[in-house]
Amino acid sequence: MSDNGQSLDEALRADVSGIASRSTPEARSLLAESGVARNAFIPRTSSPESSAKTDKPADIKTIRGLHQDELLSDQAFDAAMRILRPASSWYTWAERNLLFFGSALVLAGIIFFFAYNWSVMGKFLKFGLIEAGIAACAIGSYFLGLNRLTGKLLLLSASILLGVLMAVYGQTYQTGADAFELFTGWAALIFGWVVVSEFAALWLTWLVLVNTGAILYWMQVLEPCHSVTFEYLCMGLALIDGAALALRELGAKQGMDWLSGKWLRGILLLAVLAALAVPTIVLIIDFGDASKVTGIIAISWILVSAGGYACYRFIFRDMASLAIIVTNLCAVLLTFTGKLMLDSNHYYGSGEAFMFLFFALIIIAVVSAAAFWLKKTAAKMAKETAK
Repeated sequence: MSDNGQSLDEALRADVSGIASRSTPEARSLLAESGVARNAFIPRTSSPESSAKTDKPADIKTIRGLHQDELLSDQAFDAAMRILRPASSWYTWAERNLLFFGSALVLAGIIFFFAYNWSVMGKFLKFGLIEAGIAACAIGSYFLGLNRLTGKLLLLSASILLGVLMAVYGQTYQTGADAFELFTGWAALIFGWVVVSEFAALWLTWLVLVNTGAILYWMQVLEPCHSVTFEYLCMGLALIDGAALALRELGAKQGMDWLSGKWLRGILLLAVLAALAVPTIVLIIDFGDASKVTGIIAISWILVSAGGYACYRFIFRDMASLAIIVTNLCAVLLTFTGKLMLDSNHYYGSGEAFMFLFFALIIIAVVSAAAFWLKKTAAKMAKETAK
């Protein structure tokens, strides 16, 4: 074998040895039997480019790339995939998801239980059952520990039941409080649990409560008095969710694993863009009656979209976030196009059927172009990461 072939084989052996050292004895036995640790990695070429592909830690994406480039035999590919993603990982994935869904169903069952049996339950029974549930969840979370998923889920359950307790209290004694007070008070009471839990799901729940409280406060207090317009509400929501997104990125960069989930980034980014896109769409539809604040928010939407693209294209390299930004851009662009077409139809009197057909073709073209661009960008990012 040539020098390049030997270095390639050595690199691949080192990668597989590293995988095997982290795998189960059964996986290591399978690795040895399949010949991966010996000569199953078969280089078809000895170019420096192919050698560079193997000079990296082994992961699923790398293994698939080597197999597609015919640097890895089918037998070795199957063995490596079983090592990198053994059957136990699927069991863990299923266990975690079933735990989440089971907890959600139990909490939903408790809420519907009170709704169905409300008229036949006394006050002490209502409060006693909910308070017992909160105490059981909090005590269970303490003894299981917040370093375990079950402990975090119990604390999340206690937080949800606390809101149920506040709702039951308001319905039982008819306090006359507005709905926004329920959500703001709920968010304030569970804030301590949010801080100590280090659980992304509980943190997101708290943000939902804060956003809901802000929306209801505007609807029930500010909007009837005509003191604050809808645009200011959208700006406030964008600031809240934008601050949460910035804290998420900072925390993930500082090594806080509980904030590293990309799903949390996507939800927060979508919330920020949606809060800014709605006034932008209003500006497009009703440009003549739009206020200066709406124009400022539209400019903010452009800046946030451009900054988000630069951030998630070149710094964090996240295709899901880029897809969210492009989808948001398509929605605003199609709204602008539809507005122009409606105005032209009003002035020139072209057929409505033709206009809607043409607009449908424009939608197909815009979505197809966005999908093509995202696919091309994903390929570029993969090449940049591989270098």
